[in-house]
Parts: sequence; structure tokens; C-alpha cells
Amino acid sequence: MFSRLLVGLDGSPGADHALEAALGLARRFKTTIVLAAITDIRLLEAPLFETGGDLWSEGVAAGPIAVELRGALEERVERILGLAVDRVAAAGLASEVVRASGLVDEELLRLADRAEAIVVGRRGELHAEPGTIGAVTSHVIRRAGKPVFVAGDQPSTCQRPVVAYDGGQTSSHALELAARYAEALDLPLAVVHVCADAASGDALLARAGAFLSARGTSFEAHRLSGDVAPAVAAFLASYAGDLLVAGAHGGRHPRWAMGSHAEKLLKATAIPVLIHR
Repeated sequence: MFSRLLVGLDGSPGADHALEAALGLARRFKTTIVLAAITDIRLLEAPLFETGGDLWSEGVAAGPIAVELRGALEERVERILGLAVDRVAAAGLASEVVRASGLVDEELLRLADRAEAIVVGRRGELHAEPGTIGAVTSHVIRRAGKPVFVAGDQPSTCQRPVVAYDGGQTSSHALELAARYAEALDLPLAVVHVCADAASGDALLARAGAFLSARGTSFEAHRLSGDVAPAVAAFLASYAGDLLVAGAHGGRHPRWAMGSHAEKLLKATAIPVLIHR
């Protein structure tokens, strides 16, 4: 299903979770992991802006500072990549290494054509607060044309997949992706839909069921009520779901059409979330 996974690395706990999640997926699908270490150009520019005024006013060139800082960052990248390559090799898997410099989210999106999915942590180096989603992760899930696997805060076997379905385009793509995942690993799939109107909810779940039955996918359907993110999170807890698959945006149903419900679901859960456009 996934022959190549792109993982963004920055030395943060979130990136470590992303690599661990990628290793778990790669073991199942014999995947090559593309390890991308990206030097954020803002780390290079900020010190120059902070010191440039005083240095330049005294006639001191700021160039040596940039060279020294770049050298230190490049050494750090090599350490991060070396450790990651060793972890992939220890798992008996193949890896490729990519180095880049720029805005981290833009570089990950640019490198996305090297793989079938992008694996990221919930928070990067500068975002360590539990329950938050980092700016890079948010930007990637909003713009990536490939599926984005957002690692959970704890390791997960991803053996009990749940797909949040609302009948919209990206939700339908998520349903197909979840079906492929469940079929590849011979797992049952739970389909959930949150609605206030029972009849329309049952109709949507029947549509999803017809699609899955035609594929021969083992599934069960659940109609939920309440606010979308809390309702799905409560179901995941009661069902012991350890992987959520969702579309990047809400569909036509007004309860789901509230921006990126994928981000709301990410904030409401601690398990991995696989997001598709």
C-alpha cells in the first residue's frame, strides 16, 4: 500500500514520534523510508536580524556569524540523520536521505512527490505543548496532495482503524484509503458518522457500507450524535480505536463544514490520524 514514506526530521519529540510511526507502517508494508532533514532558513536569518544593527553600525561584517551558525546546524542535521538511518537499518528496512534548506512545511510539500504519503509529528521543535498542532503540521495537512500520517503522542499498533465519514469528497477519499489499509492487513474497519438527523445519517452510512461491501471489506457502521470532534474522540476511546482516517475538510453537511475538521479531530485525540484530501 505504501511503498515509500517521507518523514520530516528536526530532532524534536514530535519528529521522533513520526519516525517511530513510519517504522511501524514500513514493517507491515516493506516500505522504503525517505528521511528528510530540513534546515529552517529562519534559524539562519533570525540571529542576523537581531545582531545586524549593532554589528553593521560598528563596521563589523555579519557574514562569519552566518557561516558559523550554518556549520553548527549542518552538524546537527548530520547527527539527526545518522541516528535515523541507524534506526531504520536496525528495523531491517531501507532508507533514503534528503537534505534541504528553506521553510520546513514548503520543503516537505516540495519533496512529497518522492513518496506515497508524508509522516509528521503533531508538533515540531518549537511546539511542545500537549494538545496543540504545530504550524508546519497544520500547513502540510491543509495543502498536501498526498495522504498525511500524523503520528500520535504514544506508539500505536494501528490494528483497529476507524474512518470518520461525512459524504464529502475528501471524506470519500479517506474511506477508500481506509478500506485499502484494512484490506491490505486483513483488519475490520469501523465507519463513524456524526449527525443530528438519524435518517440522513443512516443514508450516508448505507452509502459507505455499499462501497465497502462491493470491495469485500469487513466493516461495522456507527451513527454518532453531538459535536463532531468530541463524539468521534469518545467513540475511539470506547472502541479502543488506534488509528483514525479522515478527510482534510468537511463535506456538505453543515455540522462538518467548519474549516479543517481534521485539525479539530487531531486536537481531540492522541492516536495517529491519517488524513487524505
